[in-house]
Amino acid sequence: MKSQDDLPPKDGIRLNRYLADCGLGSRRKAEEWILKGLIEINGKQVTDLAVRVLPETDVVSFRGKVVRPDREPRQLLLLNKPAGYLCSHQDRFHEKTVFSLLPEKFKNYKIAGRLDLNSRGLLLLTNDGDLAQKISHPSNGSEKEYLVWLKFDPGEKEIQTAFQKGILDAGEILRAKMVKLVPGKDCVYRVILGEGKKRQIRRMFHSLGTHVLDLQRIRVGSIQLEKLNLPEGKYLLKDAVGVWE
Repeated sequence: MKSQDDLPPKDGIRLNRYLADCGLGSRRKAEEWILKGLIEINGKQVTDLAVRVLPETDVVSFRGKVVRPDREPRQLLLLNKPAGYLCSHQDRFHEKTVFSLLPEKFKNYKIAGRLDLNSRGLLLLTNDGDLAQKISHPSNGSEKEYLVWLKFDPGEKEIQTAFQKGILDAGEILRAKMVKLVPGKDCVYRVILGEGKKRQIRRMFHSLGTHVLDLQRIRVGSIQLEKLNLPEGKYLLKDAVGVWE
């Protein structure tokens, strides 16, 4: 193994993160490149996963070619949306939008899977349009899980049969991957969707003659709201690489 002398000190950012920001894949994939000896910093081969990079001064190469981040690192903003806030940048009829809860620097972030005005819970935003599409588009299969409070309960079996078979509404077939009564709770259901059509859950329950009193999104993909310890109206900012990818 070549000497690690004269490599960057323990400040800057981790090498695997830097490589991911350069578009070379996930951090885990970047670690594979490092261990295979395919990375050089300032002309020296690096195989130590703990090495850090000073982006302003260090020259990083992959297979002999210099690599640099070609854009702002992809980030995910995780917001616990309160009810009554519109998923829009601005609207003349609604002063309260989700962006009014956020600092001005996030005004250009894209919403990855909207929640309607009266729904609450986990909302993802990102500075990467492709990632927003990947998260929100049904073809990518990212599950979304909800808790739903009903005015009255048509019956668990009836709901399950209808949701799995599919409900025709406004020319669309609406389905759920899973619907189940929450144990010990009256009129409260867990619903998992593999698609994201407008007001889908409200429309499905309405077709069965009941009304949704409250709707909370509690999970998107592997990101669970309860594990974030995030009060309503507050947000966390995370690197997209490693959180979603």
